[in-house]
Amino acid sequence: MIKLRKILLLSLASIAFYTCEKKKEPSYSEFEQKVFYELFPELSDMLHTDTRIIATPPPPPPEYLTKLGFNAVDNYDNAFENWKKSDDYQEKANLLQNRQDSILNTTTEITIAFPDSIIQFEKEDAQALINHFKEQKLVVDTLNFKSHNGFKVNFANLKSNNELLLFRPISQFPKNGAFWTTTYKFNFSGSMSFTRILFDKTKTYGVLNASFVKGRLNGGGCRIFIRKDENGSWKIDKIKETWVS
Repeated sequence: MIKLRKILLLSLASIAFYTCEKKKEPSYSEFEQKVFYELFPELSDMLHTDTRIIATPPPPPPEYLTKLGFNAVDNYDNAFENWKKSDDYQEKANLLQNRQDSILNTTTEITIAFPDSIIQFEKEDAQALINHFKEQKLVVDTLNFKSHNGFKVNFANLKSNNELLLFRPISQFPKNGAFWTTTYKFNFSGSMSFTRILFDKTKTYGVLNASFVKGRLNGGGCRIFIRKDENGSWKIDKIKETWVS
């Protein structure tokens, strides 16, 4: 009787142990969020461009070059190249450099609009993930498209290597066209967004999409392939541009 009781207790303890172990397995969403926030500093640095910084003087209109004595009517490209050797170009380049130095040395925060939630996958990502890591012969469960509802963004976890970047919920911004036409009391740089991360069945490889928009018809998007390295850390494997405007 005592022996039977010991066996029963050991069995119950074993069941309890494995039940606890099973409970510790993170859900798809929990795992996804962990990976997303781990990669976010690198992702945000890669996507963000300071709209205030212009590296070199942009090409001026033909009328401007003609007024300076360059033949922009017959051959604009040649006129533009000659203008780049002129004192006028150098003066403008110096002004831009001084402005850039001033911006880089400032401590003013740069505000970026960010979705309150990340809720969707891109259906094309399944095949893109398989094709990109074709040597690994990945298996991707496309049921993930329907079985998960995404997650609410924890803005406290949106860390960036650039301490001046501040991410603000897009729900706090004006809607529709007013989003871009409003004059903000803070330094607004643009809108950044991401899709859900689609993993292979081993959760060793993944893909997501991202975009950074700086104004009406001014932005771009990309598909980002990620992988887990031998140390268990997630790395960006490759970035492919998907659209630009």
